[in-house]
Amino acid sequence: MLDAAPDSPDARPRRRRAGVRLGIGVKLAAMTVAVLTAVTVLVASRVIRNTRDGLVSAKASAASMMADLLAGVLTAPLDFGDRESAQSDLEELKSNRSLLGAAAWDAGAAPVAMVGALPEGLSSFTSRGAEDQVLEGQIRVARPIVRDDGRRLGTLVLVFSLDQENAAFATARNNILAAAGLLGALTVFLLVGFARWQIVRPLSQLVDAARRVGQGDRAVRVDVRTGDELGRLADGFNAMSAAILEREEQLQMATRSLRELFDNMREAIVAFGPDGRLGSEVSRQARQIFGGRAAAGSHVAELLYGGAPLCVESQALQRWVDVAFDAEIDGFAEVAELAPREVWFERTPGERRFLRLDFCPVISGGKIARIMLLATDETALRRLEESVRTKDEEHARQIAAMRRLVAGGGQVFVRFIEISRDRVLRCGEILQSGDRLSPADVDELLQTLHTMKGEARSFDLDRLADEILTLEDELCAVQARARSENGISIDGCSASWRSRLRRVEDELTRAQETFVDASPIGRAILDQITVRRADVARLGELLGGQGGEASEIVRRLAARPFGEVVAPLVERVPRWAENEGKRARLEIDGREVPVPPDLARLLPGVIVHLLRNAIAHGIELPDARSRAGKGETGVIRAVCIDDAPLPTIVVEDDGKGVDFDSLAARAGVDPSDLRRARELLFAPGVSTQGDVSDLAGRGVGLAAVRADLASIGWSIEVDASRRSGAAFVIRSCKQAEPLRKGE
Repeated sequence: MLDAAPDSPDARPRRRRAGVRLGIGVKLAAMTVAVLTAVTVLVASRVIRNTRDGLVSAKASAASMMADLLAGVLTAPLDFGDRESAQSDLEELKSNRSLLGAAAWDAGAAPVAMVGALPEGLSSFTSRGAEDQVLEGQIRVARPIVRDDGRRLGTLVLVFSLDQENAAFATARNNILAAAGLLGALTVFLLVGFARWQIVRPLSQLVDAARRVGQGDRAVRVDVRTGDELGRLADGFNAMSAAILEREEQLQMATRSLRELFDNMREAIVAFGPDGRLGSEVSRQARQIFGGRAAAGSHVAELLYGGAPLCVESQALQRWVDVAFDAEIDGFAEVAELAPREVWFERTPGERRFLRLDFCPVISGGKIARIMLLATDETALRRLEESVRTKDEEHARQIAAMRRLVAGGGQVFVRFIEISRDRVLRCGEILQSGDRLSPADVDELLQTLHTMKGEARSFDLDRLADEILTLEDELCAVQARARSENGISIDGCSASWRSRLRRVEDELTRAQETFVDASPIGRAILDQITVRRADVARLGELLGGQGGEASEIVRRLAARPFGEVVAPLVERVPRWAENEGKRARLEIDGREVPVPPDLARLLPGVIVHLLRNAIAHGIELPDARSRAGKGETGVIRAVCIDDAPLPTIVVEDDGKGVDFDSLAARAGVDPSDLRRARELLFAPGVSTQGDVSDLAGRGVGLAAVRADLASIGWSIEVDASRRSGAAFVIRSCKQAEPLRKGE
């Protein structure tokens, strides 16, 4: 067994137990003492401070009264200059033990009388007039000596000691602190005793009982006969101990039920009863997908469709639940077909998931006791399918638009591409002409881009138009500033604008390539214009058999691109194959290769015969192709090779090839004579297909093809050198060049 990780829940209690063990009573007492100590210190400090203030205040009041009285007594001696009387009056103060010194000065600050030793630095103090100054060890009192008419005669200064008051204050402070300490100790003793009796002892009983429950003892009760929180805690513990027994039995039943549910199913799983309410059996995936909706007691309809009461799907599912539990076990499969098979689930706004749903019965006692709902999250797959479908639809729309352009004359679109490239080039030249753009430059850029945008919209080139619009908006934002400042600097914008111009040019290239793909003649559509057939024929008559470059140009004008001849067959091949239970597609190479007019007139019918022949005789059924290691869809290729002066056309497939042995047997020819067997393909009435179908079986198709081609000086033969598939080669009878390898 692995030890618990250092941060695991099992490790943390061990760390706590390894520390200092203090009882809750001790902790409570310590906390209380700390609080009381803090309060006591504050109160004692206040009391001590008030005590000293009272002692000093009383001494200061007495000193002030004495100074006022003595100042009045000294008025007459100072008024008459009687120094002896003034000294005699001060001598009477010697009986006051706390007096440190006294002095009287006349109006000129000359000393008149003095008793005791005065401290230094009294000159500034005495000059301020009537004032009391309380220091740490003494009190200084100064009073002016004034006649009745307000004339100042001098100043009296008395200095008293505070030694007696400080000694009394120290004694009082010690008494206060001793009383506070005694009160704190008594409080600690009472609190610890009360905590141990009323808190620690009941909690110890609860801890011991919890330990016994953890060891497996289920008949545990705690007897705490108090009505406080500890008593309620003991009652709760006793109720919990009793509930554990009941929960264990329920847990065993739920475990068996969950095992029965999850042993056979996976994905997001919930189960509901006849009332449609969910049970407690919920898989982890279900909690992740449905969140709080998967709570026990919720209805399965609310789980999938939310709480909307008017939701049609929700109401239908509720009715289905009623029917499903009344169904026979053997008939549940039919009932399940009526249940919803998929749903777009929205747990929170903006978070939508596509779920594939399955409903399976849970049988108990010969009846459907519950039904399991299995929900498979296929959101990513569905979004991928939608993305592919959207892109395919957009591409198909663009191809359809391009085909309409081709059908209506592709020259207009080609001219648009050419002019747009010139305009992009001009815009680039303006942006590269310097570091500043003049108002005329900005106007020219905007006019050019606006024209291009409108033309792009007319051809349904929305992506191109959007790119142009973005650049146009950026230029509009600076147009007004360019006019007001007679030009603008483009140091910070030039690179960005040129980058957008490159994207516009890329979109033009993409539109051109889409146009080429949609064209039946491929890239030749970019160099094609419409001319009247009668004009070409008349021009040929005028030139006669003169030969030369002019005759060659007329010949090329009269020729038709190979793709124009065979492109309509691309959509027909899959339909023909589908009628035979097969799958096939047509690929065209050399669409732009010109085909002489006499061959172009017959070639559609010839190619149709060869394609239908390939589907009927060559392309296998999908199962047979899969067993042979091929794709289920057969591929037929129509290739036009530009072998000047006249082209060579090859129609080939990746099917099973030509069964020359069967063909020779039907015609009664020696199979070893390969040349004769090859010629039998074009003999009237001979076919490798036993049954007659809409495509083949009558033995007339290839014979008709050879006859039609021979009438205009062209031949057709089968390439017997291929090891798989079949290939028919059409060449002019005048051509003596052998087939190139692989054709």
